[in-house]
Amino acid sequence: MSWDKRLVRRAFSAAAPGYDRQAVLQRQIGERLLAARPEELPPGWWVDIGTGTGWCAQRLAAWRPPALLLVDLAEGMLHQARARLGPAGRYLAADAERLPLATGSAALVVSNLALQWCLDPARALAEMARILKPGGRLLLSTFTAGTLETLRRAWAAVDDYSHVNTFPAPADLEAAVAAAGFRRWRLRSETLSLAYPDLKTLLRSLKEIGAHNVTTGRPRHLMGKGAWQRLEAAYPRRQGQVVATYVATYVTALR
Repeated sequence: MSWDKRLVRRAFSAAAPGYDRQAVLQRQIGERLLAARPEELPPGWWVDIGTGTGWCAQRLAAWRPPALLLVDLAEGMLHQARARLGPAGRYLAADAERLPLATGSAALVVSNLALQWCLDPARALAEMARILKPGGRLLLSTFTAGTLETLRRAWAAVDDYSHVNTFPAPADLEAAVAAAGFRRWRLRSETLSLAYPDLKTLLRSLKEIGAHNVTTGRPRHLMGKGAWQRLEAAYPRRQGQVVATYVATYVTALR
């Protein structure tokens, strides 16, 4: 299964103005990711890849990096990030799989929940390794297998289309990190849950952060009333609420 990258760019640009209202989980994961910031780094750029509205970058800026670069595929997200940080950062609209940055130019690469939107995550990881100088560090988080699994199963009871994005197994992610050229690395995963009052609220929340279905196998027609009723019936409730589960995997790596 593959992404439609044009839809990814469009979805996140459209979601940018209201993104921070819905990105509770993204901030929680970002806080845990940044807690692993190393005390010592070689001189060089700090680069936030998939910066979104600049929430992580704002925290990086508070640590007074030599220079801070915010990178995102979606221009709409960079507009929000620029409004947040202003001259504290520099801004670049670019694809993580083809970074227009010099080899060995970065001391720190941070990427919070962006890798899962790459067509070729292994290539993006190799690019992150390429721009890091020896002794540079990678701090990365991404969603992995098991994320939104209940929603995936509920949709499977409705039709055979792809409605939920596919996420890699942690073992496959680790293999890609190893192949990218890092000297040492560590992965850890955790499962997090968010409760919603109903299924419509869950789906609306996913859309409002740009994280709805952008696979090439998605349906191209509107859902009918009968399909919606089957979806609601297939999604289990927990104490009257709809619960979505996310598996976040954190990567720390040394170049």
